[in-house]
Amino acid sequence: MNADDDIVGAGVQSILLVEDSVRYYSTYLPALYKLVLQQSAEFLKEALNEQQQKLRKRARPKILLATNYNEAVEIYEKYKKNLLGVISDVAFVINKSDPSYTEKMDAGIDLCRLIKKDDPYMPFLLQSSQESMRETAQELGVGFILKYSKTLLLELSDYISEEFLFGDFIFRNLETGEIIGKAKDLRDLQLLVMEIPEDVLLYHGSRNRLSKWMYSRGLFTLAAKIKKADRSHFKTIDELRRYILNAIIDYRILLGHGVVARFNPDTYSKYIWFARLGEGSLGGKARGLAFINNMLEKYNLLQKFPGVKILIPRTVVVATDYFDEFIKVNGLQYVISSDISDEEILSEFVSSRLPEALVNELKSYIIHATGPLAVRSSSKLEDSHYQPFAGIYSTYMIPLTHNRDQMLRLLGKAIKSVYASIYFSSSRSYIQATSNLLSEEKMAVVIQDLCGTEDSGYFFPTISGVARSINFYPIGAEKPEDGIVNMAFGLGKLVVEGGKTLRFSPKHPKHVLQLSTPQLALRETQNEMYALNLKPEQFKTSIDDSVNLEKFEINKVKHFQNLNFVASTWDMQNQRIIDNNLEDGRKIITFSHILKYDTMPLAALLSELLQICQNEMRSAVEIEFAVNMDVPNGEDKTFNFLQIRPITESMDNKSLDWDNISTDESIIFAQKALGVGFIDGITDILYVRSDNFDSSNTMKIGEEIDAFNSQMKENKKSYVLIGPGRWGSSDPWLGIPIKWPNISEAKVIVECGLKDFHVEPSQGTHFFQNLTSFGIGYLTINPYSGDGKFDIETLDKMEAAYETHYLRAVRFENPLYIFIDGRKNKGIVRMQT
Repeated sequence: MNADDDIVGAGVQSILLVEDSVRYYSTYLPALYKLVLQQSAEFLKEALNEQQQKLRKRARPKILLATNYNEAVEIYEKYKKNLLGVISDVAFVINKSDPSYTEKMDAGIDLCRLIKKDDPYMPFLLQSSQESMRETAQELGVGFILKYSKTLLLELSDYISEEFLFGDFIFRNLETGEIIGKAKDLRDLQLLVMEIPEDVLLYHGSRNRLSKWMYSRGLFTLAAKIKKADRSHFKTIDELRRYILNAIIDYRILLGHGVVARFNPDTYSKYIWFARLGEGSLGGKARGLAFINNMLEKYNLLQKFPGVKILIPRTVVVATDYFDEFIKVNGLQYVISSDISDEEILSEFVSSRLPEALVNELKSYIIHATGPLAVRSSSKLEDSHYQPFAGIYSTYMIPLTHNRDQMLRLLGKAIKSVYASIYFSSSRSYIQATSNLLSEEKMAVVIQDLCGTEDSGYFFPTISGVARSINFYPIGAEKPEDGIVNMAFGLGKLVVEGGKTLRFSPKHPKHVLQLSTPQLALRETQNEMYALNLKPEQFKTSIDDSVNLEKFEINKVKHFQNLNFVASTWDMQNQRIIDNNLEDGRKIITFSHILKYDTMPLAALLSELLQICQNEMRSAVEIEFAVNMDVPNGEDKTFNFLQIRPITESMDNKSLDWDNISTDESIIFAQKALGVGFIDGITDILYVRSDNFDSSNTMKIGEEIDAFNSQMKENKKSYVLIGPGRWGSSDPWLGIPIKWPNISEAKVIVECGLKDFHVEPSQGTHFFQNLTSFGIGYLTINPYSGDGKFDIETLDKMEAAYETHYLRAVRFENPLYIFIDGRKNKGIVRMQT
């Protein structure tokens, strides 16, 4: 038997039947099983997926049979904490081995008194062939059924429904018995608990009837919490109500996390976090979200960090079978092989009709919408481990309107626009380039609540960002495995498009290069942001999925409340940055309140998430996130986990086995290198001549480099740049004081120490934003101290392609082999073999 494990271990409830007559327990047991199965069928409707259905089935109450007094007492003592009630005969033997003629005629009465003394509220049903026992049962305050009654099973069913709390929970007026409320599920109970009279709530609470109803439905954790809600623990009845209400809400939220629920218009609610419409594939992006949803539950991350809720946005996925039906019913297959413009494709799709079943489900869904929605692509190929299609298809954002017909039209238009984006020219080109077939691509659609708050007719999050578990440009104490974060104020379009964002290591959040000097902060931090225009008329049919997004200069949004969480102020008079959003002064997006003063544990949170995701996916990962800090006092801030994708292992980002790589033939070998992968197509090297180098003439050297760079730009060629000291230093005695436009065509930059010129390397900090944005390799070597190699002798022997007093350039017949191992921070430049 599995009674011990299920009842004692898991909290499954039980019913004790005490009967020594084979005839009667053969009648009772099937009836009890039928009632239990009916009860199970009811609460299975609340299960969100097959896994929850299996667990609910296992949670069905057990029926325990005792045929004598001592056995009944033993079972009661063992399982009384998980007992819904007792059904007992009146006369039976004391011990199992006793002959039937020794049965004690009032053994059931003794058992009833023992149990009622231990637990006055334990339901107890006496059943006897003697009508005279009815009066005894009434005196004991328990139920009674006559064994010979023609309505025996009906009476049994009524008693179990009322006392064992099977079926609907009935609230009655305590004086008149009139039904004043009926809860068929948790959703109903959540509404009623705030409405029923105080005396009714106290009656059911003091007798543990609410918790017993929950136990009988397999809601063990919620039932245990409600059972602890003693009236004496609360100052007022309203406090008790709110406790029960919040417990139900928390449980429903918990129930919705970590699962993919089938969308059911009758049971769908705002507490179901991830639901699917249709039976086809969820697509790559939605699979990633389902993985995240499950992972947050697995690692109990929802409220791990104080003051922050970590969750995915409330999500509904339109599966690919609806896409197939949409294409087929509207006769759009011809688009696959047609040579028509993106605008024509979009027009064809938007003017077509969505499947009727999908429209009906969307009507039910939008009833529960509470804010703007993001409508995202989730194709079968997106975010796969081997060939992620990041950023290829469209994402549209739509405002919430209170006119449901208008809201349905906006949502339908957005879904059809996402469908159309499969066939746009840029998508076709990418699919062909990756050796996939356009005809095999399928599109699911992810519909999500948009993270953020409304301000002055616009909607946006406090923070949007992208975090990667590997950093190919670590500086200072940073390590590649620490990861890297790019984040911005407002919608994430700025981050995705490579605009100016704040870049930091989650392991070193207080050391942000862009904020290391006021000049860098003023020049290199975010200067514009995106927000969603909430006017419905702004969402128009367009191949531009940002048609209703507006771009603002940071200094034009001083009135936005969210700016207080992320902005500092430039004090021009004192030439300093003040870590507060003051009324006067230029705004600088520093996130200092978060990164320096931990008003939100964002860095620690991201660091842990990246580690968990990398371990779970067994590869480096990239995650997208959004944060809303503009919440009412006392409420947790929201961290929305938007997307996860693997960083595909490729020749560009894999690590080399350096033990088996000879550096003898290399021109440059560095053990301090920033960047990632192969850099192709370079035949030119420009280096500062060591024989003529003079640290007092670095300004002149910079001018000569600028002239060479202009020639290369005109000829559309790139080069390797090698020179002493710190590139871009404002102090000409420490390096060559150039700006980024002076070296813009260099794809590899090398800081090289000279015999009599030793300077602390800069690691590219003077134009770091450009390095990371354009994927520039940055190598630091000092051959004179045994740190790396620079074979200047080989270059000096070659014919000069360009030469001045301070510079020399050489050109190779074939492109150079250049590889930077971003994982081990090593780099090599050599001739092709």
